[in-house]
Parts: sequence; C-alpha cells; structure tokens
Amino acid sequence: MAKIIAVTQQKGGVGKSTITMHLGAAFHEMGRKVLVVDADKQTTLVHWSSTASTKGRMPFQIVNLSETGGEIHREIKKFISDYDLIIVDCPPSITEKISGIVLLAANVTVVPISSSPADYWSSIGLIKLIQQAQIMNKALKGVFLLNKTEEKRMLTRELKRSLKELGFPLLKTQIPTRECYKQAMALGQTVLQMTDRSSKLASAEIRACTNEISALLK
Repeated sequence: MAKIIAVTQQKGGVGKSTITMHLGAAFHEMGRKVLVVDADKQTTLVHWSSTASTKGRMPFQIVNLSETGGEIHREIKKFISDYDLIIVDCPPSITEKISGIVLLAANVTVVPISSSPADYWSSIGLIKLIQQAQIMNKALKGVFLLNKTEEKRMLTRELKRSLKELGFPLLKTQIPTRECYKQAMALGQTVLQMTDRSSKLASAEIRACTNEISALLK
C-alpha cells in the first residue's frame, strides 16, 4: 500500500511544485514506484511534464486531480494499491478543502519555506492546520524544508531560529536558489536528468532531502 507525501504551503511562490516534482524523480531513482498528483488548480506539474520531449519525459506518472475538491481522497484511494509512493502537490491555500483532506490521509507533509517574512507568517496558520490533522491522523509527520535559500543572508539564519521556536521540525538539507531548476522546468525535466555542474550540485541536494524524508516514512 502506498505511503502518501503532501507538499503543502499556505502561499504560492515558495517552490512547492518544484519540490514535488523533484521528490518524485528522486524517489523513482531509489526504485520506488511513484505517482505524483497535481492537486493545485494552476496545474503547474501537468504543464511542466507536457513540455518534455519523448526522450526526456518524466519517468513517473502524473495525474491531475485539481478539480476533485472534497472528493480527492476517494480519487487517491484508487491508486493506493498500484504505487509505493504518492506525492501530492497541494493548493497554496489552507482555506480549500483539498489540503486538509490530503493531510488526513498523508504519512508526511513537507512544507517548503523560503527566507521571506511573508512565508514565515503564512506558515503559522498552516502549522495549526497540520496539528489539527494530527489529532485524527496520528501517523502524520510534518517537516519544514528551507527552499530557495541563500545561506549568507541574515534572513535565512533568522528564519532557522524562528522555526525552532515554533517547535516544528526542520530538515537538515536545504535547497539553495539555482537557475537550473527553471531550466529543467522549461525542458520538461528535473535536474536529476541534466548533466551540467549546477544541476549535479542541485541533484545531490535533492537526493539528500529525499533521503531524510524517506527516513520519516519508515
């Protein structure tokens, strides 16, 4: 039976879809049978995968469930027996039913956050939603993932301290800002399929992040 990872955040622009797609690629590389679910009405993942050539297309299946609303858990359930892992790109809003329903079914929720005060403020409401879901879903684990970071920036260091004060776990791996992620999206690929130096560095970071999340699933 598939484990479920929800990639959630209350606001857009934090790289939620990028993280979802790259986790899918890295888990596939680890030998897992992966399904990626696009539950965001912007359907970024669907558009991303549609730009790929036959040679460079995604090595895992992507399904669009963005219009299923409160029925999304029933649609996901149809795939549970066919995959090892289902990764859901949730909408950038905690007021929509989809995010809350997915959290009730998920094993892990990954919350991407960049070094922006607005991201931090929006995450406080999301933490409350995750904690509410954990009351009913005892198996749910939640973690922050620092994304689009610049380590030397004071805001990044301050954000790390603030997240610790919230008492919510933070993955050790962080994902720096790299142009190769935009290039990968334009090509309909992930950085794991690319060979330039920046993509190789990015791939190592994605794999390290995926290993951490994989440990949480055990």
